[in-house]
Amino acid sequence: MRKLRTVLTALLAAAIPAAGLAQARGGVEGRVVDPAGRPLASAEVSVVRARSTTDADGAWRITHLEPGLYRIVVRRLGYRPAAQDVQVESGRTTQVTFTLELVPFTLDSLVVSAPPSSISTTDAEYGTKLTVGEISLLPSTFDIRHLIALTPGARPDQIWGGASDQANSYSLDGTAVNHPGLGGALLLPSPSWIETLEVRGLGAGADVGGAQGGLVEVVTLGGRNVIEGSLRTSFESQRLNGTNLIPGEVGTELASRRELDGQVRGPLVRDRLHFAVFGHVIRQDQQVLNYLPYPPGAFVPQPPSFREERGLAKLSWKPSGRDLLEGSLMGQYQDGERVGQTGYEAVDATERLRQSNLTGNLTWQRSWSPRSALTVRVGGFTAREWHDPYNYGVTPGIELLTEVNPPRYQNAAFRSGAAPSSLGLSAAWTGRGRLAGLEHEVKVGGEYTLGGWWYDRQRNGGMTWRPLRVLGFDAGTPATWRYLGAIPTAWGGDVRIDSDVRNAALFVQEQIGILSWLRFNPGFRYAWWTGDLTPATGGPRFTAVGDAALEPRVGVVAELNALGGLVAKAHWGRYHQPMFAALFDRVMGAGTYSNEEIWSYLGPPPANPAQTFTLGERDSLAAAGLFRFDEVVRLDQAGRVEQYRQPYMDQAVLSLERALGTRWKVGVAYVHRTNRDMVALVDRNLASNYTVVDNVIVLDRFGRPVVFAGRPLVVDKLAISNEDILYVQRLLRQGQLLDPNTLYAPPNMTLAQLTFLRYDPDYVLTKVPEATRRFGQLQLRVDGRYRTWWAGASATLSTLKGNYNVVTGPDDYTNGGPGPWVRLNEQYNFFGALNNQSRFEGKLYWGGLLPARFRGGVFFSYATGDRVTPTLPIDGLLSEFAVAVPSMSNPAVLDTVPFHRFLFRSVSGHRIFIQPRGTYRYEARASLDLHLERSFPRGRTEILLVVDAFNVLGDQSVTGIQTQVNALAGFAGSDYGRVRSRVAPRTLRLGAGVRF
Repeated sequence: MRKLRTVLTALLAAAIPAAGLAQARGGVEGRVVDPAGRPLASAEVSVVRARSTTDADGAWRITHLEPGLYRIVVRRLGYRPAAQDVQVESGRTTQVTFTLELVPFTLDSLVVSAPPSSISTTDAEYGTKLTVGEISLLPSTFDIRHLIALTPGARPDQIWGGASDQANSYSLDGTAVNHPGLGGALLLPSPSWIETLEVRGLGAGADVGGAQGGLVEVVTLGGRNVIEGSLRTSFESQRLNGTNLIPGEVGTELASRRELDGQVRGPLVRDRLHFAVFGHVIRQDQQVLNYLPYPPGAFVPQPPSFREERGLAKLSWKPSGRDLLEGSLMGQYQDGERVGQTGYEAVDATERLRQSNLTGNLTWQRSWSPRSALTVRVGGFTAREWHDPYNYGVTPGIELLTEVNPPRYQNAAFRSGAAPSSLGLSAAWTGRGRLAGLEHEVKVGGEYTLGGWWYDRQRNGGMTWRPLRVLGFDAGTPATWRYLGAIPTAWGGDVRIDSDVRNAALFVQEQIGILSWLRFNPGFRYAWWTGDLTPATGGPRFTAVGDAALEPRVGVVAELNALGGLVAKAHWGRYHQPMFAALFDRVMGAGTYSNEEIWSYLGPPPANPAQTFTLGERDSLAAAGLFRFDEVVRLDQAGRVEQYRQPYMDQAVLSLERALGTRWKVGVAYVHRTNRDMVALVDRNLASNYTVVDNVIVLDRFGRPVVFAGRPLVVDKLAISNEDILYVQRLLRQGQLLDPNTLYAPPNMTLAQLTFLRYDPDYVLTKVPEATRRFGQLQLRVDGRYRTWWAGASATLSTLKGNYNVVTGPDDYTNGGPGPWVRLNEQYNFFGALNNQSRFEGKLYWGGLLPARFRGGVFFSYATGDRVTPTLPIDGLLSEFAVAVPSMSNPAVLDTVPFHRFLFRSVSGHRIFIQPRGTYRYEARASLDLHLERSFPRGRTEILLVVDAFNVLGDQSVTGIQTQVNALAGFAGSDYGRVRSRVAPRTLRLGAGVRF
């Protein structure tokens, strides 16, 4: 205790003089505006080594300056730099307002006017921000999520270890555009419309919510006091490109793409009212390898095709010197023909896509002074999406009964419709000043979002014909479908949900200047979430789940000038997942999912392949012995809510950054993330509802061993449902099962054990303490900014381990259903290295002006392969399971005796990892993309010729394989390891445009 008092006394003695020095110093603050008086956000303000970035109100502040004369320099993309000499007095904060002049909106001017590299010394964030100049010089993309790839350690669908895209949050001009049903982004603009794209989340303050993965903030271009715009087009074709489609593999590639993209921006009333209008038209065709014998050919004869139109309109109005109003409206329409092809579908078994959405927002900014500003936003979206069959909803599909790649004929199996919507309101006030002798910047605000999600999927014709692969099969001749006197059929699998979600929060985020070199940034966010459902069978709407929690955030920023201008940052924070419908769609009473059942038709073959049966007709025929129930894929499990908690992630970030002059900066950061309170459906009696059998031999449907790694496959553990054991025992007592060479119960199970066997599922929707995801990443980055070029590089080392690879729902890409805490088989080997993350990843990018009016950019990336694990899907119709037991005639000899397939009726669809998760890794991949354009100035206009080249190195790395070890290829033989995807091939895109 005495030692602690001594240390505290010494620290206090050191702090008092430092605080006194801080009070004797001065500072500068102000706003940056355009000639119309509108605030300019993201402007870079520098005073010697100190730097600040303007906020949405154009305000900035730099403190702890020794008295004296300083030159303040302001830079902002698209505007001429400005400088002014200011006298700083002791104990006072001098106010300065900068008005930046426009520069012609050409790429050359954008590059030249870009601010130099800088390090924020006010907040603890560590993210990435791209501007319009940088985006324009990069190899162009049509999906802005691909720009996320420039962020160190991030991918378009998984940002810093986030649990898939559902863990990310997206905003468009300040309005959230997150999917209320599935999570992730619903609608994003074209890349050429973007002014800035920022990826946040590492060290984000309390004003940021819903960033378990990352927060992607997109700001679109707006109008200025000059008429400006552009019109561009591009074209690509497989005739100019390479291909990574290899016969025998499953895959699809772009066949051709044409686009036309235009925009016009300018003033309606100079200095007061400005507009921006954007439009984008896309036509796209794909090519798909063909694996149906008729019609023959390397590619499907009628491949998928898409057309899409997007539009955006923006207005900004400055009614006074203190107010700014901005509004926008964005719409999109897309349709697709013959979508969803894998090469195993007849053209009439594909789908027609129709999708439309509309989003809008309105923002009001009010500035009383550089020290006080308010921002209020309201916005939302609505969308519709339909997947329709070509032969309408009354015709059943024909789908062969195989584990993977089932050939499909006559009609799609399902039709679906979806309608997500959202409406949100947010407000935030920012204040700056001195309190108790310390500099403070506080942001106080709140937000409220109401989202809706309606989804409906129905089986066409009420059933699907599922014949087995047999020699001589002809989809148009039902007489060829029979195998052992039966034709399997599929029923159910329908989905219907009608839900609302509410996400709300209040927050306060502080930035406190403790000393001249030290800032302390505490923040608190109190959030609450609610999910409502209407039962699928009808009835009143009810509240399914709800929760509220505090999210503390704390950061420290230290300018270590004695170490050469090193800036050290530390931040810890808690981030909850926003509410979306997938978190509560398995609440009891929802009726969201229905089981998928397999029934074998035992009657005469139908005369017409389009013949169908109703449920009543099926049950009547079953009573007459003409339908037989075979198995069920349990999908309808639902439970009561117990101890529900909103999933969250605890994050710690440590970083060091250093500026090398005014043009370069280097940084290193360590990120640690742990997911907690992940939500799942749990069977409280899971362990007692299953009987586990060790060392089970896996056979194909012909009784032959399934070979894996050169040896017959034996799984260490296989869980058999007690429900199926009891059902088989009942059939035995009724004398319906008589084969002496078949096991009707797990070996060594005594009659007493069978007597006490129970099946009593107790489902609850709850947090799962056993669910784990842990992410660690070490980042190294270098950035440089010059007047005519910019460059950067990053390298990351990452680990991602756990047993649950999502926030909620099915555990992995290999299966659906309620998850591993209802399906015991899915817990075997489920802890390990999770997929969709590279151990090492390196990125290098450059862009700038070249001689002879050329300009361009380069992006190179290298990544070690993702993790992959062999799996075994359980299906009693397509596989057999056996054990080695002592022979009845000679106990010293072991016989392989199969289990009766009825023992697997209710575990069909379960997945087993047959090796520890993440045992294997895909091969490493490298990609080099280039952008080159030539400018032909014509007065205030420039004409552009553009060439983009992707995967210049011709990499063919595999990114996905068939993981099911018991999947059949054709009539017999294994399909395990078959390539399902490779990196995109070498591609050349030609374009032209005009900018004015």
